[in-house]
Amino acid sequence: SDLYLRDRAAPSSAERNLTAELTNGMGDVRDVEPSFDGRKLVFALREPDIEGAAPEDQPTWNIWEYDLDLQQLRRVIASDTTADDGQDVAPHYLPDGRIIFSSTRQRQSKAILLDEGKPQFEAQDESDGEPAFVLHVMNADGSDLHQVSFNQSHDLDPAVLPDGRVVFSRWDRAPGHDAISLYTMRPDGSGLEQLTRTTGSARTEVLWSPDGTHIATNDGVNTWIEDVTKPIN
Repeated sequence: SDLYLRDRAAPSSAERNLTAELTNGMGDVRDVEPSFDGRKLVFALREPDIEGAAPEDQPTWNIWEYDLDLQQLRRVIASDTTADDGQDVAPHYLPDGRIIFSSTRQRQSKAILLDEGKPQFEAQDESDGEPAFVLHVMNADGSDLHQVSFNQSHDLDPAVLPDGRVVFSRWDRAPGHDAISLYTMRPDGSGLEQLTRTTGSARTEVLWSPDGTHIATNDGVNTWIEDVTKPIN
């Protein structure tokens, strides 16, 4: 897929392919989010497969940004080595301009293993089927990249609430318990609290009511509206 921009919200409006130089219909784009001033777009992009390359040598999902004023596309993490260190998806701007996103790179978790004299490895989710995605934060230029959430399964789809907290979907898959719940925390990972308990696929497009009592979430098919003032059952 490619990322297109229309000048107006109308089918007849002129459109531009923002990612043609990279994807040209052969790569993939997902998780598009605008900056708070509406002048930039951040998203996850995976370049086309390399024919004949081994799976471990194929392109990874990376975080990219498009500047609408400069009409300029750039990968947020400039270093190829650092960019290819994990699968990066679901980016979202923080109010201070930094970017929070979900990644399999598990940077702090691996550092702890190294400090303990153990080999670094990507922790697998509780089904042991794929590396766990957890939340990371980095500056707008890709520097100061660090892990801010820790979970045995996936932490996905971060968004920012009106009070500056981050809300995200956490997959809890302990034995006898399999649910996706909404959690909140501060951007540095502190103040972690469970907000709602739900089941089903990961929620995206989180919207908060002006009075702070309800939250609306969408998984791409269904929409839920939940009263967050009620205790979790």
